[in-house]
Amino acid sequence: MKHLPGHDDTIAAIATPFGIGGLGVIRISGPRALEIARKIFRPKLPPDDLPARRVRYGHVIDPDTGEVIDEVLVLYMRAPHSYTREDVVEISGHGGQVVLRRILEVVLRKGAREALPGEFTKRAFLNGRIDLAQAEAVLDLISAQSEQALRLAQRQLEGGLSERVRRLKEGLLSVLAPIEAWLDIPEEEIPPPGREEVLRGIGAVVEEIEGLLEHYRQEVIYREGVRTALLGKVNVGKSSLFNRLLGRERAIVTPIPGTTTDLIEETLVLDGIPFCLVDMAGVGHPRDMVEEEGVRRAKKEAEGAELLLFVIDGSSPLDDEDLALLEEVKGRSAIVVINKADLPLSISPEQIPPVGEVVLTSALKGEGIRELKEKMVDVVRKRHGLGAPSELVPVNSRHKKVLERAKGDLLKIKEELTKGEPQWDLVALDIRRVMDELGEVTGETTPEEVLEEIFSRFCVGK
Repeated sequence: MKHLPGHDDTIAAIATPFGIGGLGVIRISGPRALEIARKIFRPKLPPDDLPARRVRYGHVIDPDTGEVIDEVLVLYMRAPHSYTREDVVEISGHGGQVVLRRILEVVLRKGAREALPGEFTKRAFLNGRIDLAQAEAVLDLISAQSEQALRLAQRQLEGGLSERVRRLKEGLLSVLAPIEAWLDIPEEEIPPPGREEVLRGIGAVVEEIEGLLEHYRQEVIYREGVRTALLGKVNVGKSSLFNRLLGRERAIVTPIPGTTTDLIEETLVLDGIPFCLVDMAGVGHPRDMVEEEGVRRAKKEAEGAELLLFVIDGSSPLDDEDLALLEEVKGRSAIVVINKADLPLSISPEQIPPVGEVVLTSALKGEGIRELKEKMVDVVRKRHGLGAPSELVPVNSRHKKVLERAKGDLLKIKEELTKGEPQWDLVALDIRRVMDELGEVTGETTPEEVLEEIFSRFCVGK
């Protein structure tokens, strides 16, 4: 169990989202949780006590005035059998912010302090219930945008990454053990470490780290999504296509050219992949300062997008502006959408330069939308070599940085080992340092400032 100053008091917070709902929960954790609950809770029926792991019905009162604040259910979880491994009391009342705040005020007045963001989960980590990677999974679980992202978070919460890190450290320990044995007790005539054997052992760990980094490159798609920009000239039907893909009227559509002047973003999940769709101004010759700014933003957005839906008006012949834009799209991950297919077509797919997949659609009639969605998924899967989430080990951006640093340090050790007679005491020291680096993933050796940054991203009450 870890211990940091300031973590021996009792904390409390509203654990449900801000707003109005059927239920709201106040969570209390710490050595005085039960004492505080007894002061403010009056059971409807005897016994008057709060037995562990039993839900009791009654009222929260203000003990200073006797005023009834709310009708509630109360659950007491005795340490260590709770989320934080401390005494925890959860009070379920009605879901209005005024009533929940009144309950919290009474709890704070009777001896608790208001919890900081993520402090409940931080206590679960400090008290050894979960490691740091699992604590981060709680946040990923809450913020998951798709079922696949949810499954990845669940696997991390179950310890999938922690187990792989443990195996990496065991691999390095098996390399380190004979080196340290030879250094510590030379009088026992233990043979010196074999350089080739050490190189093979380190190489195997590097390969495992590279595998985890490849998992990250795939998972970032499921976690963060694919930024997808709808690019094209004015009035080719980008906003209509944007609305049709979403299945609702999100962008304003009119026959007037230049209706869209700013970026409009919405997330569309297809086959578990979140696509952040961005509708934007048509690229062309702006008529005023507003359209000029819209075109500037559209071009900048298109440059940073991971996937482009290049929309063309199929009822009009290709012109020089279309061809110039298509030239700019070359080499990018793109799908050419020939829109307005409900009108007599003046463009055939064969006329389109080879810049990507080509799909015919009618945003007005809904034709070709299903095929376009399938193409979007197919392009992303092929480009990133996406595997199923069930096959991936969860790795986030923080873990990636730690793994890359550990990999770089191991490659340096390998390089030094090939230069001349090894200085085995320095090799052992370097391997130990890499093991400590890997411990940052699970929180064994993570600096306090990193912990503070991680838990500050949580909501209050979690």
